[in-house]
Amino acid sequence: MPDSSPNYGIQQSGGVSNVGNQAVGQNARAISHGQSFTTAPATGEQLTGELMAQLMALLEHHRAELPDTAAEQADEAAAELQDELESDEPDRGVIARTLERITNLVRPVTPLVETVGELTKAVDSAFGS
Repeated sequence: MPDSSPNYGIQQSGGVSNVGNQAVGQNARAISHGQSFTTAPATGEQLTGELMAQLMALLEHHRAELPDTAAEQADEAAAELQDELESDEPDRGVIARTLERITNLVRPVTPLVETVGELTKAVDSAFGS
């Protein structure tokens, strides 16, 4: 394109742009044949994995705010939960009891309680209960 051609460029500041077909400039045309772009929702397993990672990070960050041996016990319970979630045939009862135990251990720290609550919802969703 010669330097004297007008620039009909696109400007975007921030946000997300998913473009299927796009035409820019004088007499430009974009023709769509039913294409669409969507993001696949996270599966229960993916969400559970993300929340487990978040729980472990929060346990480390808020360790000093937990009473006496609660941090160590919560770490152990979280490791048990992770093992059960990764097993070939996770036991829903074991998972539920472990989540309840973790909830009781982290009760004084709101971000931990909220994360365990979200993790419980994700597990419930993954198990279809």
